[in-house]
Amino acid sequence: MQAAKSINDNRYRLQWIDILSKMKEIKLSLEQFIQVYVHYQKVFLQFPFDTSAFIYLIQRMHPSKKEKESPFRIFLRLNQNLQLDRSMFFEQFQWIFSKGIKNQWYDMKDIAELFTWLRSQDQLFSQYFYHYSSNVNTDELWDMFLYLCRLNTINNITQKYLVTILSERIPSVSVELFHRYTKLAKTCLTEIKSESHSLFIELFEKIFDAFIIKRIDYSQYSYRLTRTDCKDLLQIGLEMSSTHRLERPSCLLLVRKILCDIESYHKTNAQKLKCLFENLKNFDENLCQKYAAEKIIDDEWLKDFYITNIQIWSKLDQETYQYLCTNHQNNPWAIYIWSQIVHSSLSNILNNNHIDILSKINDWMKNVKCDIYNPTDIFTIILVNKLFELILMKYSRSIMTLPNIDIIMKFIIAMRESTSRRIDAQQINNFINNGLDTIHEILHLKSKCSLYRDLLTDSIIYCFLPLIDFNKILGSVDHQQYKFPLTTVNIDSIVGLPKPKDIDIRNIESNEEFLFRFIQQINEWFDWFDRFIDIFQYIIDWLKNHNVNYSNQLFIDLLNIRYDSKMTFIEMRIIIDRILKILQPFKDLQHLCYLFNCLISLEILNPGTLSIQDNTMKFLIELKRFQPNNTFTVESRTTYEHIIYISDRQQVQWSLVSENYPCHIKLEYRIHGMNNQYKILYQKENVPIHKNILHGQFESQRNGQLLITINNKNSSTSRIIWYQIKSISLSTCHLFDGIFNIYYNKYYHETSQMISEQDFSQLLDEVFDFINKLLNGNLSLRAMTELRTIFYDKNINIREEVKKLYKNCLNEQNNNRTNISTNTLVQIPVIHSNEKEIEQVCKWLQIYQYYTHLNVIMKCIEKFDILSLDNEEEIIIHLRHLSNNENCSLRDITQAYQILQDCFQNLTHQHLQLVKTIVEYSNVIQMMKKFDLYSTNGRRHFQELRDNLTTQFQLQELNNMILNSLIITYTLIEPFIFKAKNFNDFIYRLAQLSNLEENSLNHIKVINDNISIVTMWLSTEETTVLDNALITMEHLYKNGIVNIYLRHLTRKSSYYEISYSIDRIQNKIKKVKNENNQKEQIENNDEIKIKKIQFLLSMSDIDDHKRQLTFCNVDVQQNLIYKKVLIDGQLKLLKTIENIYDIFTKLELAGHPDYQLRDEHYEIHFQQSKQNKLRSMMNSSQYTEFKVPCFQYVTGTF
Repeated sequence: MQAAKSINDNRYRLQWIDILSKMKEIKLSLEQFIQVYVHYQKVFLQFPFDTSAFIYLIQRMHPSKKEKESPFRIFLRLNQNLQLDRSMFFEQFQWIFSKGIKNQWYDMKDIAELFTWLRSQDQLFSQYFYHYSSNVNTDELWDMFLYLCRLNTINNITQKYLVTILSERIPSVSVELFHRYTKLAKTCLTEIKSESHSLFIELFEKIFDAFIIKRIDYSQYSYRLTRTDCKDLLQIGLEMSSTHRLERPSCLLLVRKILCDIESYHKTNAQKLKCLFENLKNFDENLCQKYAAEKIIDDEWLKDFYITNIQIWSKLDQETYQYLCTNHQNNPWAIYIWSQIVHSSLSNILNNNHIDILSKINDWMKNVKCDIYNPTDIFTIILVNKLFELILMKYSRSIMTLPNIDIIMKFIIAMRESTSRRIDAQQINNFINNGLDTIHEILHLKSKCSLYRDLLTDSIIYCFLPLIDFNKILGSVDHQQYKFPLTTVNIDSIVGLPKPKDIDIRNIESNEEFLFRFIQQINEWFDWFDRFIDIFQYIIDWLKNHNVNYSNQLFIDLLNIRYDSKMTFIEMRIIIDRILKILQPFKDLQHLCYLFNCLISLEILNPGTLSIQDNTMKFLIELKRFQPNNTFTVESRTTYEHIIYISDRQQVQWSLVSENYPCHIKLEYRIHGMNNQYKILYQKENVPIHKNILHGQFESQRNGQLLITINNKNSSTSRIIWYQIKSISLSTCHLFDGIFNIYYNKYYHETSQMISEQDFSQLLDEVFDFINKLLNGNLSLRAMTELRTIFYDKNINIREEVKKLYKNCLNEQNNNRTNISTNTLVQIPVIHSNEKEIEQVCKWLQIYQYYTHLNVIMKCIEKFDILSLDNEEEIIIHLRHLSNNENCSLRDITQAYQILQDCFQNLTHQHLQLVKTIVEYSNVIQMMKKFDLYSTNGRRHFQELRDNLTTQFQLQELNNMILNSLIITYTLIEPFIFKAKNFNDFIYRLAQLSNLEENSLNHIKVINDNISIVTMWLSTEETTVLDNALITMEHLYKNGIVNIYLRHLTRKSSYYEISYSIDRIQNKIKKVKNENNQKEQIENNDEIKIKKIQFLLSMSDIDDHKRQLTFCNVDVQQNLIYKKVLIDGQLKLLKTIENIYDIFTKLELAGHPDYQLRDEHYEIHFQQSKQNKLRSMMNSSQYTEFKVPCFQYVTGTF
């Protein structure tokens, strides 16, 4: 020590621990050693005995376990004698304590005493308790917990670490061991002071909760927990609780485990339900009585027991259900659980299929022998009550649309007398009263028309029969309203349906038979009324347009019948009655119906035929050009239904083609308002519409939907379908219409007064008398002067209209014979409707039609210089000086004007209208001549212009419509452009124009109205070919996808194509239907709607595009070097695509197994910076380099 003191260097300062560590043996005890040091303490003032030396000394000289005094007391006393810091001692003593616990040096009472000293210091206590718990087993830890509780030394710090560590350790012990711990805890509870009971119970609850939660929530423990174990643990949880309440989380977990834990892997839903209620039967009934089920049982517990569809419900067998019903023993929990399962199951399976659910549950109740009401059958009453609450109550305003659920309704009717709080008897009474009121309305004919149609199906109405007295309901009604409206023989023959009988409401022997007969008869009336309205709605509309009395209101009423869902049957009957009265004076109704083409509601003119010529590709190209949106894709293994809306009174021509494969096709027409009736127009499998065009045609009086259904379920490839719909209004008889207007204007032109039906009928008699004379050829041309305008202005198909008029004339002759009394002699011309006479009349009127158009034909020849004026033909001279013999009769027109027949016999009425239209819009001819569009160069220029504009106008509806009209007009006017060799040559060229339609001439008018726009297009330079190519490539860069299809293995050609889309931005249009006039009102919103339009480049399209780019590359001007760079890059891209395709086909043909029947898809990826550069190059004359776009892989491996 003297040496260490003289050195006076901290680095070599001598420490007690250094000295003690050099001593091999210390023969003194710990206490003796400290006593000697304390005695000579003043000597060591400069070298005091520190804590580390004390700890070392304790480690070397630890007291024996046999010592009576606690070692911890000894250590603290000696520490105090040494005047050392107590906290520092405990900090450094931990490792000795841990070693001592491990070697069992200390008794429990001594350790507990140490914990008592440390309980005020959170960190030290946590460290020492951690050392302790880490070195003892769970039994010792539990004993320590109970010992500390007996000592009443538990404070906040102690319980925090006790509960935490015990909650971690206890869950891993077995249930048997936990039972032992519980018994020890119960014993401890009797030994501790009463004021500590609540704290002890609180601590036990936390440990118990931790044990239960981990045991149940963790699958590695849960399966070991039996139902008996859970019941015992539940008993413990209730006993050792401060509240003794079942709502504790751990107790709820145990209840769920006891009731709902079922091995359900191999069990049906019925078996699971049976197990659930067996578990409940064995559960403590006192708990079920004490606690409300809704506070204990969570809906989540019952999810595995829900019946997820009605088919599963039907499989709930009688034995299982009877077990549930007989074993619940009025257990409130059982009743609640069943109620919740039924409620949730029905709620989940309800998806607009309530009729199916009600019908099947009704049948199920019969199958399980629960078809008779029993007030003690609580489960069935709950089921019916839930059906009532969830379904029937929702349809209380439309009760009769529900099915005939006789068993369910018997229960509901019986449940009215129930006093159970679960049943709302008032609501049931309201429901039944609503049903009875509806039946009163039905029998009084005051229900909505649609309801009588619904009653044809199996309706709930029959369930109310026991509550109805038909004699009382029908005793005071007006019997007249049950008699069918009075009709004439004429009306009956036009309608063509058996006339319904009056409804007999006197003979009521059986309620069910009477109601069935009543509904059947009402619907027979409906069928007749529907047919009547189909035919005469257009007639009433025509009468309305000519101011016939009451016709305006009647037409509104007819529209209401069609479209007003609130229209009642009695209102409909009254309207029909009024229409019959207004039609009564007319003797020629059948004539009118035939002339107005309204006798047949739906007529199939062409049921579907395949074109003979192999012109599918041409048709498809024209469709893609003129109607690019008329397409849809049917994916593999699917069936697709495409809906097209058709207006009323339309003649519809439909055409279908497929790009690659045959198809299973069905076309239907769904007529609006007729109970959604379907009429199959065409149905056939494997129709080769990829080779031939499928055409069909039909006429419909009623608006509706054309449904195109493609069944592709058995194919692994998709189908791309293109369709064309052409619809025109049903043809009217222009001759009749024109003649009638002549007579109508003669009498009523300057007056707006209403016309009586009698006066109007007389007017019609005069009209038909004139028509008879016309068909007999007895009229002179002078008498026909007023008809010239009709023949000139109207596009009259002579043969079709003569056939209609001839039939009318024959019918009128028969009617007149029927109506003339036997004592009256009237000379009536006899007309035999045969083809020979029809042909003769057609010949007369055809010559007259040529006669009315002669002037405009001559004007056309002069105006457009079609014939040379130098050498005027004799036939032209003859036609110009054709005598105007107006005294000539129509019968003699053949002799007088035979030259017209000889000259124009190959021209149809469409050709004559074309000539008239061309003369009217002569500017169109002048424009075409100006741009020399029919020369060799002109035709090439027009072809290029058409292709360019077609691409550019894909997003512009107006311009696209004008372009389509221009293309059609280009063909129509060709005969008027060139000089003809002679007159016959001109007529021949004109007659060569085929497929002229009524709407074709409108295209010429469109071009005339937009002639400035078309002139601008035609003035465009030819460099637009390049612009078109660059526009197409820009779309490919944005979103183009290369699709490669390897099909050689199926003996089909492999191919590739490039698809891309264009965003079409348009204002969103909202259509609002006006119920009064059924017209669509259009409201424009500011909302913008983006629609993607899909396009497809086939291999031939790609080749054409490459040729276009190649020609542009050769022809482009040298100063447009930037465009040459663009073209080179695009050609390189297309060449890369072709090379990829060639590699695939070589692998395919070589038989590589990975390249058979394979589809590959690659995106043409173009970075945004390059895209911007492309745009700048297109708008700039500066040369800029750029690279070919790269490919981004989509599917497959390459």
